[in-house]
Amino acid sequence: MKKIIAAVTGIVLGSILFILGTVFSPHALVALAAENPFGVKQSQYVTGVWGDNNDGEQIVIALYNNGKQDIAYITDGKVSFYDVYTVTPTTVDGAVNAQRFDVGGAKFTYCEVGKEQYIIGDDGDIYAVENLSAYEAEQIRQAF
Repeated sequence: MKKIIAAVTGIVLGSILFILGTVFSPHALVALAAENPFGVKQSQYVTGVWGDNNDGEQIVIALYNNGKQDIAYITDGKVSFYDVYTVTPTTVDGAVNAQRFDVGGAKFTYCEVGKEQYIIGDDGDIYAVENLSAYEAEQIRQAF
């Protein structure tokens, strides 16, 4: 647990730059400042995941709702941002509960295969993820 908290904190304060640079367009990143103009500190934590890919690159995604809009936080430790998100059902061969996310123009797919959870970037990178605890999400929220 300490390792997870340390990793999340390090990620929040300090690996999605590569992902964001390859998966997400640079134009979308310019518009997505690392600021928190969405009132996340007063929001309800919905869910979140964290994990890494085979290259050791990490990702953290936390979803919140401030009563007016759905807000997501994404980081790789180098680039972090909050923005509104939408989610739509999709299909992924061999997977269940597949959902397509659009976080301020940054798009990816979440799905489950058996008991495992994955984030699939548009560039084909696959991240094995697990649930983020409410405590870890609160640490992220308090960092901003």
